[in-house]
Amino acid sequence: MKRPGSADEVCTVKPFRFESYGVRVEIASNVQAVVDDAAEVARVSLLGNIKRVRGGRFDHRFELNQTKSGIYILIQNHERISSGRSRKKFLKFFDSIIRVTIGEFAVDRVFLHAGVVGWKGKAIVIPADSFRGKTTLVAELVRNGASYYSDEFAILDENGLVHPFARPLSMRTDDGSYRTYQLTVEDLGGTYGEEPIPVGMVLLTGYEANRKWRPKILSPGNGVLEMIPFTLPIRAQPDFSMRVLNYVASSATIAHSLRGSAETFAKTLLSFADKHLD
Repeated sequence: MKRPGSADEVCTVKPFRFESYGVRVEIASNVQAVVDDAAEVARVSLLGNIKRVRGGRFDHRFELNQTKSGIYILIQNHERISSGRSRKKFLKFFDSIIRVTIGEFAVDRVFLHAGVVGWKGKAIVIPADSFRGKTTLVAELVRNGASYYSDEFAILDENGLVHPFARPLSMRTDDGSYRTYQLTVEDLGGTYGEEPIPVGMVLLTGYEANRKWRPKILSPGNGVLEMIPFTLPIRAQPDFSMRVLNYVASSATIAHSLRGSAETFAKTLLSFADKHLD
C-alpha cells in the first residue's frame, strides 16, 4: 500500500485543471483522493460553472497536500495559507477560498459581495458584510414572493445585468453559537430567478434591533463609493469594475438605512421597491 505523500503516489497523482469565469485554475496534491475531493468541492462551490482544460498557463495553483502525520496543508500560488487535521474543515475552507479567488479575478464579470433577489423583472441587490443579516433578509424576501438569485454574490456582466448564483442559503442559528445550516428555495416556498436581469435597486442596510427604517436615496457617485468595499475584483480589474458599478448606479435607485427585523422589513422593502422601480 502506498503511503500518502510517498514518492510512488506523487508520481501518479493527476491534477484537476479547469476554467471558471475566465480564471484558469490547477488543483494539485500528493494524494489523488484529495485532488478528487477538491475537484468535487470546486464543482459544487461554483455551481458547475467550470470547464475542464488540459494544459497551458494557469492563473492560480492550489496544492492540497497531506503529510505522513495526517496534517492537511493548503498552498495557493506557492504561499501556505492554511493547515489542519480535519479533512472536512480543510475542504470547507477550500470551498470558500475557491469562490473568492474566482470572484476576485473573473475576466468578464464583477462579483459583488451581496444578496440578490428579483422583483418584477428587476434585481434588488443588498451589499453587506457577514453577520449583517443579509441572508436572513434574502430568505424573507423570497418567502414574500421575490425570486432567489443569490445570498453571496451579485454577479454583474459588462451591461450591469445580474446573473443567478443560486447556492443554498447559508443561514446561522440565533442561539449565540452561530452554527451554519442550509435552506433551499423549496424550503422557503419560493422560486428561483433564471435569467439575467437589470439592477433596479441597491439597498445598503444592516440589522439593528428596534431600528426604524428611514431610507436616504444616494446619488450615483455616492452609491458607487458605497459599493466599492464589496467589489471583489476592484484591485485586479479596477477599470472594468468601476465601469460596471457606474453603469449600475446610473440606472438603479440606491437606498441607505439601517433596519429592524427581516420578518417585518421584507414587506416594507417590497412596497418601497414598487414605488421606486421603473
